[in-house]
Amino acid sequence: MKERRHDVDWLRIIAVLAVFLFHCASFFGIEDWHLKVPVDEQQVAVDRLMYFFIVPWFLPLFFMLAGFASWYSLKRRSGGQYLLERSKRLLIPLYTVGLLILAVPQAYFDGVTHGKITSTFWQWLPEYYLNIPGDFLDVQFLDPASFVPFTFSGHLWFIQFLFLISLVTLPLLLYLKSEKGHGLINKLAGCCARPGGIFLFVIPLAITQVGLKWLPPVGDRTWADFLWFQFFFLAGYIIAADDRFTDSIKRHGWISLALWIIGFVIAGLLVLVWGFDLSPGPDFSLLYVIFQVTWSITCWGAVIFMLNLGAKTLNFSNKMLVYGNEAVMPFYLFHQTIILIVGWFILPWSTDNTLKFLVITVVSFALTMALYDVFIRRSSIMRFLCGMRKKA
Repeated sequence: MKERRHDVDWLRIIAVLAVFLFHCASFFGIEDWHLKVPVDEQQVAVDRLMYFFIVPWFLPLFFMLAGFASWYSLKRRSGGQYLLERSKRLLIPLYTVGLLILAVPQAYFDGVTHGKITSTFWQWLPEYYLNIPGDFLDVQFLDPASFVPFTFSGHLWFIQFLFLISLVTLPLLLYLKSEKGHGLINKLAGCCARPGGIFLFVIPLAITQVGLKWLPPVGDRTWADFLWFQFFFLAGYIIAADDRFTDSIKRHGWISLALWIIGFVIAGLLVLVWGFDLSPGPDFSLLYVIFQVTWSITCWGAVIFMLNLGAKTLNFSNKMLVYGNEAVMPFYLFHQTIILIVGWFILPWSTDNTLKFLVITVVSFALTMALYDVFIRRSSIMRFLCGMRKKA
């Protein structure tokens, strides 16, 4: 068995911190969210910077690192054992602390913001729980998240997607673990060992987006999103299988950064100058095709650059890594609910939005880490409910 990839653990921590900052900034962005403040020109500029520095890589990297973890998990588990482990790590937190506690205030804030709720939290609360059975029966075939039903997922859609991706890709994962699958990975690794070979992954990524992204959405996430994240998951699984992929990633760091920057600039010009509409819908045009191909190159370049940084500088372990790696799952579970609760009290302040952002970020991080360290990390029951392994 291969030695543990400490750089993968560090990148997982970096990715969850990026998600945390992204959600702290979402109060002040131009995109719709559960709680918002009026948008000004400064916020538009900040929003664009956030989209450049975080959006191209943080969610794709999350799914890619999950693919890495699945490779190592299936090295020592059967398919049935893998699904059991995925269920314990994902479905138990989703349907206990997630459904019954963490999603509740998020659903209320979202309803108030969008004019769907006018009552107080305590008046509305019974309605949330009474609606759960009906929501579980509302499966919509054009909404992939509905196959792992949930009444209001908020940020927990990631767990819905990750479990569903783990489930539907399992036959392919098992095949790739077989002798024939190893032969296929070996050929692909040989191609990627050549100059520029690691960017071959962009081709199926772009084809998926061009072919499906134009379809109108049913839920918050579409099948195009599902296949997009599934591709990164499978790419992580394959890259973990052969060191030649990582060697190629190390050699293409600066090229990846250049593709990230150039691709983002071109995508920005397509939106701001040539008027491409980012909202999903039936608009299959040349501008649409160019944008989807450009964005696929941008995101793949950003992810490869992050993997390059990790492989070159972060393959070491210390106490901070051990502590942080164990905290990733519960931190992700609780962070957005805490951010929204803190923001609910901070946003009405008559002060500068920059100060509000800083206060929300510091207070939310401190509360999330205190909650983890005091009430979750030391409790066997809470560890189980939060998808953590038994305390060593």
